[in-house]
Amino acid sequence: MQEVRLTIRKRAFPSQGRVRFNIAHLPELGIHEGERVDLINEVTKKSVTTTVIADTMVREGQVRVSEEDLKILGLNDDDEVLVKKSLPLQEKLSKAAAEANMSLSKGVSRLDKAARKTAVEVKTGAEKTADAVKKETKKASAGIGKAAAKTAKKVKKTVKKATGTGDDL
Repeated sequence: MQEVRLTIRKRAFPSQGRVRFNIAHLPELGIHEGERVDLINEVTKKSVTTTVIADTMVREGQVRVSEEDLKILGLNDDDEVLVKKSLPLQEKLSKAAAEANMSLSKGVSRLDKAARKTAVEVKTGAEKTADAVKKETKKASAGIGKAAAKTAKKVKKTVKKATGTGDDL
C-alpha cells in the first residue's frame, strides 16, 4: 500500500470529508483526483476517510483539511499525518472480517486452554478431596466400631448386673 506523510493544515473554508493537496502527491499514492484517502493519526490510530482534490496552490508536503476532520483526528496545524490510498469498501469489510475472525479464534483458543486447565485443576482437587474423605471415613468408621463395641460391652455388663449371673446374653 502506498503512503506518504504530510504536514496537516486547517483549510480556510470548511469542507468536511474533502482534502486538498498538491497534484505532485497523486502518483506517490497511486490515485487520481476524486479518489479517497485515509488520513491517520499514527499516535492515536484515529483515521478519517476523505476525497482528494488536487490543488497546485497547496504547497508540496502539506495537506489541507477541515477543522472538523482535524478534531476527529486529534491533530493540530503543523502536525504530521499519514496519508494512504483508501481501500474499496469491499476490501475494508473483508479485512475487518478477517481481523475479527483472527481475534475470535485467538479468544476461543485462550478460553479453551483456560477451560482445560481448570478441568485438570478441578479433577485433581476432586481426587484429593475424595482421598481425604475416604481416609477420614475409615478413621470415623473405626472410631464408631470401637465406640459401638465398648458400648455393647457396657450394655451387656449392665444387663448381666441387672438380671443376675444365671442368664446368658
